Amino acid sequence: MATINPKIKVNLIGTLLFLSSNSFAADYIAPPMVNISEGSFTMGSNVGNKRVGPAHEVKISAFQLAKYHVTVREFKKFVNDTGYEIPATCNDYIGENWMNGPDVEGTASWKDNKHLFSEFQPVTCIRYDDAVNYANWLSNKAGKSYRLPTEQEWEYATKANTTSRFFWGDDPDLTQACQYGNFPDNYGEYFPNQQYGASYVGFWGYLKCNDYEPYTTLVGMYRANPFGLYDMLGNISEMVASCWVEQYDVSGAKPKNIDKCDMVVHRGFGWHSPPKPHYEKWRIDRNIPFDGVGFRLASDMVIDDIDATSIAFEKQLIEAQKHRRLTRPIIPDTPSHVYLKSVVSKQYELHWSPSKDNRVVAYDIYRSTTDYAHHMGKYFKNYYSKVASVTKTQSSFKLDSLTANTSFRVVAVTDEFISLPSNIALFDSPSVQKIPGKIEAKYATQLHGVLLEKREAKKDKQERIYLSKLIQGHDQNTVIAKFKVNVEESGFYQLNYSGYSTRSGTLFKLWSGNKLLSDIDYDPNIDDKSSNRHQVYLEMGLHDLQFSIQREGFDWWELDWLEFRKAN
Repeated sequence: MATINPKIKVNLIGTLLFLSSNSFAADYIAPPMVNISEGSFTMGSNVGNKRVGPAHEVKISAFQLAKYHVTVREFKKFVNDTGYEIPATCNDYIGENWMNGPDVEGTASWKDNKHLFSEFQPVTCIRYDDAVNYANWLSNKAGKSYRLPTEQEWEYATKANTTSRFFWGDDPDLTQACQYGNFPDNYGEYFPNQQYGASYVGFWGYLKCNDYEPYTTLVGMYRANPFGLYDMLGNISEMVASCWVEQYDVSGAKPKNIDKCDMVVHRGFGWHSPPKPHYEKWRIDRNIPFDGVGFRLASDMVIDDIDATSIAFEKQLIEAQKHRRLTRPIIPDTPSHVYLKSVVSKQYELHWSPSKDNRVVAYDIYRSTTDYAHHMGKYFKNYYSKVASVTKTQSSFKLDSLTANTSFRVVAVTDEFISLPSNIALFDSPSVQKIPGKIEAKYATQLHGVLLEKREAKKDKQERIYLSKLIQGHDQNTVIAKFKVNVEESGFYQLNYSGYSTRSGTLFKLWSGNKLLSDIDYDPNIDDKSSNRHQVYLEMGLHDLQFSIQREGFDWWELDWLEFRKAN
């Protein structure tokens, strides 16, 4: 695990030092609430995962919903008043592979975890029943009945009478999302890079915008939805008062009693997840505390009276937000328009556009350490090494003779930070793969919608370099991989492949140019580690061979190689 940069650490925890000396005199804080009018809406979706379907009409009675998630400051009042105890067993681990790490019980808690720097952050690392007990305690204190919202109420309130993909619009390129929530963005990529060697590249990607926060942040830092509710998507995910079901029951039967189910629904996802449509959901064990999961309150009492503690809380919150915006770290812009230019025979220069950031003092030049680095996911320093550092006045760099598929990246350097890496400048010289023969994934000439992963060799296993893709229910983008091939002679070839999928059916379509050669199936009962049950006809000569993958619903697939043998 990488060592945290001390300067980064100071910047991230500065707000906690600022806030810890302030407290409210009252022994409870009533949450600022929003009145939600009665109405009806289409809940769920018929597209993607079965867990969000079928789409069906739902009527909602008028209710109130809290503007913000319950914060550490609010929850602390409850603990101090009651002596309530929650075991410190929450796992807040992050490593190179994000949350996939040692399978051990965590030691974090609601008041002590690595993402906590302010009492105005959402409370996390609590269990479902802890949230219910808090709501019951607050009801007694404030003289008003509070509870957790159902998932029907949550989805209705989040959509806020909109019909678009997100409550702020369809946002196909996700360029507006950073104004409305805390998602994996440039900051969410940068700080995990530097602190843990973790990266969203090749995982589920990150937004090319700035929400200025890498992990959980204060509530209400972004724009509200049309109902005036904050952080309905992003920052943290929130538990709701609904049992988990694999598919909605639209028969009209009474829902399962929330007190009798082990798994409850959580909605909204959080800082670690890209924006998902309002209908997306997942499950959580009610008895296990999770970092990144909290809650907000609802009430059946639709009134306009505002508790004095709510007014005081929002005043303090506004000041805390101002302080955070002034003190949070600002990373330098990434160098742009990076490209290779031929100057004389076999000599090249690397060029880029100078940064407009006055803090930049230098540029670092990184060169690939493998001929497939430009196709790799994860942290770029795994496959690139620094070869030079130049002054801020330079915007080009002379290069020695280049070998095929050498690539370069440039980062801007300040006294405190380096930027995210630039786009890739590639000296492209695609290798031609022979058929008959085996074509490894790393020799792709083009990849669209997918990147390579590498698994280091172990005692009993060889090194693996393979294509891998996590597909979420609402993500229906087509993956394409192209290869340059030379077919020895025309005829039928047996196609073998090494791959894996969480689902059976057509895994990929194989094309030669614009001609569809075959649909290639995957069956986990037959194709355990490799498949050898397909034949295709190939024409002699040079061709662009490609496969395309488009899966509906959730899937995680891998593909190592294709092999073509002359059919008997």
